[in-house]
Amino acid sequence: MNSPYGKVAFYPGCSLDGLGKSYEESLKLVAKDLGLPLDKITDYNCCGALEVKNVNTMAGLLLPARNLSLAREMNADAVVSACPGCHYSLSRTQFFMTRYPKVAQKVNAYLEKMGNKAYDSKLLMVHAVEYIYNSVGVEGVKSKVKRPLNGLKVAPYYGCLYTRPKSYTLSGYMGLRDDPERPSFMDEILTALGAEVVPFEAKTMCCGGPHAYSDVEVALHLEARILKEAKRNGADLLITDCPLGHVAIETNMNKIAEKYGEDLRMPLVYFSQLVAFAFGHSPEETLLTANITNPISVLKKFM
Repeated sequence: MNSPYGKVAFYPGCSLDGLGKSYEESLKLVAKDLGLPLDKITDYNCCGALEVKNVNTMAGLLLPARNLSLAREMNADAVVSACPGCHYSLSRTQFFMTRYPKVAQKVNAYLEKMGNKAYDSKLLMVHAVEYIYNSVGVEGVKSKVKRPLNGLKVAPYYGCLYTRPKSYTLSGYMGLRDDPERPSFMDEILTALGAEVVPFEAKTMCCGGPHAYSDVEVALHLEARILKEAKRNGADLLITDCPLGHVAIETNMNKIAEKYGEDLRMPLVYFSQLVAFAFGHSPEETLLTANITNPISVLKKFM
């Protein structure tokens, strides 16, 4: 396949190795079905997610830079990540090392002390949704569908970091990038499965995931707004592309119902799980059976 990204290295991060395992397993099924390489970076480390940079600026750049250096050792041209938090961290490091030579010199000096090669800032950061959308297109996805999801209403939740900030992710500046304010790539992939995408103004709203423990009230308030908007527009499923947002909303569903006295509970599914299911894989293969919110009751009519 002639990928627009050249040789790709896959960075799963610690989120897909842990809480988002069903995301990684289903993504691997989808990539295989579509003929998309998903070669994992060897010996990768945590990207530092969102908090490290607030404690130690250099560590917040060095952790992602080591992963980028390892990707270049694979002769990669692009790094695909599925977690928007990882995508943000990698893109942020790329931004600072590309624009500020003194920062790049300092980060590379640390990399070499650690036994890694200096990073040459030549990689393109790509989210998994963009990778699929731009590599095979909507028609490529549609051609693999064995279980058309006609009649299924879905609300695609991208989260706040999928395309933001656009100075880091370059969203909106290149043909391969999704719109920074009104992303649509996941909408189109889900539509290719036969599903109906409902209007969903909360699609890029923050879920409060990073504040899940430090400020529970804020997190519950934000998560309730997302669920309420999806419910109001008649969605059967909330579709996610972010392991942090997915887990935060799933685990707080009962607390939200108790706090606001309104039952906003609904099943959450990673976009790759729904694509793999539509491609004919079983709920066990896609780990849909492992989701806390049990989407099987909604999907059984397609089995």
